[in-house]
Amino acid sequence: MDPLANSATYPLKAALTQYIHDMTWQTTAAQYLEERDKSIPKEYLLTLPPADDVLDVKDYPTLPGVLSPLELEITQSLTVTQLLEAIKAGRYTALQVTEAFCHRATIAHQLTNCLTELFFDKALERARELDEYYEKTGKTIAVVSKVASSSRHRDSKSLTFPYTVPISLKDQIEVEGTNFTMSYVGWVGNKAKHNAVIADILLAQGAVLYCRTNMSQGLWFGEGYNNVYGRTLNPFNRNVTCGGSSGGEGALIGLRGSLLGVGSDIGGSVRIPAAYQGLYGVRGSYARIPYCKASNSCEGQEMVRSVLGPLTVSVDGLKTFYKAVLDAKPWELDPWTPRMPWSDSAYNLVDHGNGEKLCFAIMWDDGVVKPCPPYERGMKEVKDALLAAGHEVIDWTPYKSAEARDLLMRFFTADGGYDLKKQLALSGEPQLGSILERGVPELSAHEVFDLCYRRSAFVKDSLDYWNATTSQTTTGRPVDAIIAPACGGPPQPHDGFMWLGYTGFCNLNDYTASILPATQVDPARDPKPSRTDFIGEDDRKTYEQYDPVFMKGAPCSLQIIGKKYEEEAVIRMTEIADAALKQYRGGRT
Repeated sequence: MDPLANSATYPLKAALTQYIHDMTWQTTAAQYLEERDKSIPKEYLLTLPPADDVLDVKDYPTLPGVLSPLELEITQSLTVTQLLEAIKAGRYTALQVTEAFCHRATIAHQLTNCLTELFFDKALERARELDEYYEKTGKTIAVVSKVASSSRHRDSKSLTFPYTVPISLKDQIEVEGTNFTMSYVGWVGNKAKHNAVIADILLAQGAVLYCRTNMSQGLWFGEGYNNVYGRTLNPFNRNVTCGGSSGGEGALIGLRGSLLGVGSDIGGSVRIPAAYQGLYGVRGSYARIPYCKASNSCEGQEMVRSVLGPLTVSVDGLKTFYKAVLDAKPWELDPWTPRMPWSDSAYNLVDHGNGEKLCFAIMWDDGVVKPCPPYERGMKEVKDALLAAGHEVIDWTPYKSAEARDLLMRFFTADGGYDLKKQLALSGEPQLGSILERGVPELSAHEVFDLCYRRSAFVKDSLDYWNATTSQTTTGRPVDAIIAPACGGPPQPHDGFMWLGYTGFCNLNDYTASILPATQVDPARDPKPSRTDFIGEDDRKTYEQYDPVFMKGAPCSLQIIGKKYEEEAVIRMTEIADAALKQYRGGRT
């Protein structure tokens, strides 16, 4: 007879059962992390890591003895294009480059906890294959690797693009034969049975895949944090978040443990980590970059679709990534990808006056949350820089920002949290983040249809609103792009409040949007203003959370927003704005 079975002791039994259940998921996660950590080469372990109270660690890899002179030369200051050209010229071998980034990635990980899976053996084998081909032919061209050849869709020997560069991947992007958890404890022990289409394409174009990076639990909130791998920190200021859900990518690339990586974005999850680490990134329109066979939460939710996109250290990495992927004809592998090859005419802004005089509209605030001082300063500088470069800049009055955010969040919770609860139940792990705090019920089919109808009407009205700006410009065209903050506040404290409205309306309308690094929090230049006139609760939370001393050094970036399927144009306009800003700052006294 069970001694805990009677009613008097039943609460004790329930408590004990819950304790055992809790310890089970905790033990599973701890054992899994121990195995992950064993995969870090011993020679890459830091002997003198910075103390926990050292907040800014972005320059730590440059300290004497951390990396070899060659590793530092390869990883520290080259742009994506410069690295590719150096490999093509034979200055570095693929093996040297891969070893350098494997080493630097583990340094970044020990500083920020950004990696989930390391498959360096696969990467080094791949690099040797590429070097052998280069030695035989004098060309940097992909060979059929053991991973890529399993696709059976294409012969990568026919491709002629020199994209021999290590690329990191967000944890949801599957690479055959590697551990795969989607950051759920209940998935521990799973092995990826196939490559995501994007992984096959990158391999076919000559990339070396070497690691995956941390993200929020099931992709559900804006921080790299889950019960399997723990929390990823921001290398510019470890007091604040790296953003999310592609937070591990942001931290890794922010420390140049990768020059180019792939994240995903359904409400800002490429753009916010890129913005919070001072990187460049693009959220393209639905399926322009193939999503097929990458895992996701709420599989089958296609009302507002998640998209894949690049995060990169240099603005040229955006074009490099998009052109490489689109030149591989992804619509032949992903049935949802539109047959839209890379367009030089779109990149050259033929529909935007050939880029000679662009009209940008600045969203100084979205009518719901007033941006904190660093964003205001960044937008003023970008405005002055664009005007000095001969472009037009007007003000943008946002279109129903609160309604856009509410529609987006209702799509996210349409299943009443069923999918998230199901995944958590596999292990008994607790929920993180606040996606279900509102307690919203599951929608009926009719209610989903009604929500979709409301969204369609909203998107049409938004397009009409944008097109009507023709009357406000001197170019004879509607506004070419909107400039907006990436968020209401700088990178927030861990588990802090983040307003999704500045990025989320782009997902709802399927606008293409990029990230332009703008500035960092400077307590002397960005003091906290005195305010009592709050627009609403979200505005008040953002204001009260802002602490320029606590957030010192944290990057604050802006978005360049174009219309649907304007990836090439947005990339070019981002290059133009980036060059104008650098010229403006370089010429100032």
